[in-house]
Amino acid sequence: MKKMILLLVAAFTMTGAFAQDSKGEKKERKHFDRTEMMVKEYGLNEKQAARLKELNEKYPELQRFGGRGHRGRRPMMGGRDGGQLDGNTGASAQQRPERPSREEMEKRMTERRQKQEAYDKELKGIMTEDQFNAYQKKREEMRSRFPRRR
Repeated sequence: MKKMILLLVAAFTMTGAFAQDSKGEKKERKHFDRTEMMVKEYGLNEKQAARLKELNEKYPELQRFGGRGHRGRRPMMGGRDGGQLDGNTGASAQQRPERPSREEMEKRMTERRQKQEAYDKELKGIMTEDQFNAYQKKREEMRSRFPRRR
């Protein structure tokens, strides 16, 4: 009798674990939309929102939120064959791409800064002075939370 009850409880638990929404589709995470967030936060009108959407589509590489997530290198983990696996990518030491040189990284950073300056210049033409000042203030607050490492 106890085995039968445990079996039924296990069956109901397993059924709940595989439950889906009413349409039989898995629910997806809500997509982060920077344009919508900026429209709400800075009170942009429809015309400004349309121009901002075009601008954000022009600079998609600047629209990522937070970057890769983990800063620095994760420790290596042992693989099934005893080889070392990269904690970030799961690639073995032989598969891992070579790290870019300092000059290459500085070049990438310079390009990103130039794109950010161009984005800000165009954004200033879209927003009112008060809205743009609020945007700059918010960006400085975010930067102050994550001080740069040297």
